[in-house]
Amino acid sequence: MSPALKRYLARKSQRGTTVVVVVMVTTLITAIGVFAVRNASQIDQAVGYSRQSSQTIALAELGTSAAISDFGANKAAAYVAQMVNQPETCIANSILPAGTPCARLFRSDIEASTQDTLLEPTVEGSETGSLGPSGAMMGDLYVEVTERHPTGRPIAGTDLGGTGPELKYAKVTLTTTAQIRPTAPTGSTDDLCNAGVAAVAAKKVMRARVVVGPI
Repeated sequence: MSPALKRYLARKSQRGTTVVVVVMVTTLITAIGVFAVRNASQIDQAVGYSRQSSQTIALAELGTSAAISDFGANKAAAYVAQMVNQPETCIANSILPAGTPCARLFRSDIEASTQDTLLEPTVEGSETGSLGPSGAMMGDLYVEVTERHPTGRPIAGTDLGGTGPELKYAKVTLTTTAQIRPTAPTGSTDDLCNAGVAAVAAKKVMRARVVVGPI
């Protein structure tokens, strides 16, 4: 066998190896690209969930503050009386016997009482609203008023002279439940599970022990 033929046969056998190496390298590069894209997508998703969680915490704080403000608008007596005389079924005291004093304040109740809007809607092309520019999220909250107890001590700043009506105060617990969840795209008649959106709701519960009055 001549040397030229030997070289030709050797090169011919190496062609298959070269093709295998090229295919392996291409596959590896493709896998790295797919992993990088998926990793970036998961990071964006995690950031979105974190933002939604932070917004829900802020909404729970807003609901608690708004309820306290509502109590301070000379409505403490009415709410405390509602707790006792017309008790509602509340999640905060679900393990207690039926009829345990409780009053529920919904977002619409607080907004009607305070004459203020807790969540501003998104106006496309002009304003971002309370939950961001996309308008694909909605929020809601309610406050449960439970555990009415006497204060056990005079309240700072109250009249102790006895010249006027006695001002009575009480301790109550405010349990605020806030939720932010996605909405279906505009014009879609499907539910969230079929609308092609991330149907993930964030829920936060905040409890505050406050003094209300006069009652």
